[in-house]
Amino acid sequence: MTGFGAITPNWDVASLVFTLFILFFIGLVVYLTLESKREGFPLETERFGQITNEDGLLMMPKSKVFHTESGKDYFAPLAKAPAPEVLNAKPAHHMSGAPLVPVGNPLIAGVGPGSYANRADVPDVGLHGEPRIVPLSKLPSFKIHPKDINLMGMSVYGADQQVAGTVCDVWVDHMESMIRYLEIQLPQGGHVLVPQTFALNKADGVKVHAILAEQFTLVPQTKSNEQITLLEEEKIMAYFGAGLLYATPERQEPRA
Repeated sequence: MTGFGAITPNWDVASLVFTLFILFFIGLVVYLTLESKREGFPLETERFGQITNEDGLLMMPKSKVFHTESGKDYFAPLAKAPAPEVLNAKPAHHMSGAPLVPVGNPLIAGVGPGSYANRADVPDVGLHGEPRIVPLSKLPSFKIHPKDINLMGMSVYGADQQVAGTVCDVWVDHMESMIRYLEIQLPQGGHVLVPQTFALNKADGVKVHAILAEQFTLVPQTKSNEQITLLEEEKIMAYFGAGLLYATPERQEPRA
């Protein structure tokens, strides 16, 4: 004799619902595990070792194509494992987990506070596909508010209080109506971009604490004088970020 809700002598509605839940949960775990392997895989077994395609408990998922706004297709996971990354750094000690010490110029080594992501080498764009960040001189409908400090022609000082150059233009994010970069004319010639987030605008000049005046000459350049790509933004930001630790030897020492 079966009770209320029974389907067969051994199954009822509660048993069926519980079984379906268990099957759904197992499927969800498998799905999430496979999807989590789309970024950061294949794994690198050693810090400077070979990249291998280890499946682990579950196999690698099939590559999924993502269509980007730049027109290029991105596959995840990568159909072919990339070559091992060569870092301009070495372990500080012969032990697993030792911190990395930059090799050569630490401001351009690309490690620590100077590390960056290899983003697409294309500009960030606005609503109609136009470059989002451009010089103010190329935006006739934009101007600096009269109540704000007019940075044009101002001297730029490094962390050593020496003049690094003068502001000759500002690069504006026209989607947000805000300054993103200051274009600096160097005394020895040439131009570099300084992120506004690393600059302190004062009435007597622009102060940049991240790097010394002489270090402005090695700020990564842009390919174009009228636009900046996502990768170029990463490298410029990383250069000034590295300066916060590596601009002087004293910055790498413990603070008293």
